[in-house]
Amino acid sequence: MPLIHRTPFLLPALFLTTWSAAQWTQTNSGITDLSQGAYVLGASSTHLFAKAGSTLYRSSDNGDTWTIATTPVPGNSTESGFWSSGRYFAGLNASTDCIYWTDDNGDTWNPVTNAPQTTVVRGFLASSTHLFAYASTGGVFRAPLPGDAWTTVNTGLGNTNVIGMLLVGPDLFANTIGGGIYLSTDGGSSWSVSNAGISPSDLNGENLWTMGGALYYTAQGGGKYSSSDGGSTWSTWAGLPQFGLGLLEVKRFGGILYMETRHFAGGGLRDSLYLSADEGISWTNITGNLNAADLNGSGIVEHNGCLFIGYNLISPGQGIYRLCGATGVEEGQVASMRVFPNPGEGLVTVVLPQQAVGSDYRLVDITGAEVLHGRISGMLVDLDLTALAAGTYLLRVEGGSVAPVRVVKR
Repeated sequence: MPLIHRTPFLLPALFLTTWSAAQWTQTNSGITDLSQGAYVLGASSTHLFAKAGSTLYRSSDNGDTWTIATTPVPGNSTESGFWSSGRYFAGLNASTDCIYWTDDNGDTWNPVTNAPQTTVVRGFLASSTHLFAYASTGGVFRAPLPGDAWTTVNTGLGNTNVIGMLLVGPDLFANTIGGGIYLSTDGGSSWSVSNAGISPSDLNGENLWTMGGALYYTAQGGGKYSSSDGGSTWSTWAGLPQFGLGLLEVKRFGGILYMETRHFAGGGLRDSLYLSADEGISWTNITGNLNAADLNGSGIVEHNGCLFIGYNLISPGQGIYRLCGATGVEEGQVASMRVFPNPGEGLVTVVLPQQAVGSDYRLVDITGAEVLHGRISGMLVDLDLTALAAGTYLLRVEGGSVAPVRVVKR
């Protein structure tokens, strides 16, 4: 499915709410040494994985207790984790082989064919047919599911220091340090530069994400850009008010966005953590009782209805914290819907997941007033915007199983 096209915007009146009830719990039981901080790596269907120093830990009780897990390579606690096709994949740092997988939650580990060598595997991504890994050197690696045999896929990728990847419909994006953004429309087989409009001084990539159907990019030097045409062109972006001194990390889990930003507070630095369940229309501060002097985004992971974050070496001794019930949406709200064309003028088509069929939908304006409603009879629904005033609306599916999406009337 192609990227939905829309014009990025802000709704200042809906910008921020503060959730003073957010209470985080420290969950370090079983972790013996936090002198080098802790990092939440990822989760399988039943277990969380984290590291502290050179030790890999796992938890089968949602972080209440942690036990030492076998490492794929002795002394290498891994750098990243990803769950796909019944396997938990671990990306390693500077090992001879840098990808392993386990289907027994770390009791045993299996090597893969043609794994990346002597690099840092920063993360993974999955399409419907392939797994992708991205690394600090060596670029992008690809494997047909379930992930046994890997190949390097860097044709046209002029910079192989990849800090992040993004999948939008059939399009793959690689965010690099030094080369900006690259786009692949053929599943990674070939890449082309996608930096039109980005200043040459802003090609050290930091964050790349989607929000409400548009692409957003921040550079390490502070540059901020957005694209409403699938990355073909980029425009400078003012950013969000809560960015403060800068955006440290942004993570998406289904329809939920989390963002860690840096601020001054009382003469010192303070990091803040925010949540949006409506594609950036409104944000909730969920920092709560965290020691926010230096969060450093040491692994923001959702698991079993809870959010986990770790404090790294800059804040030793803090370890891992957990916040449950933080999303403000019902557990399982991970499906999304797409609208095209968006912006639109007359009829627009909504593509919905199967679980939405039979539910009611509501289109509301920025004041929350309902302007359209109806029953979803299939996975494609047409909305007639002809009679509506130009502006921005929010489409919701009743029941909490689908993330809302913004709809723009020209």
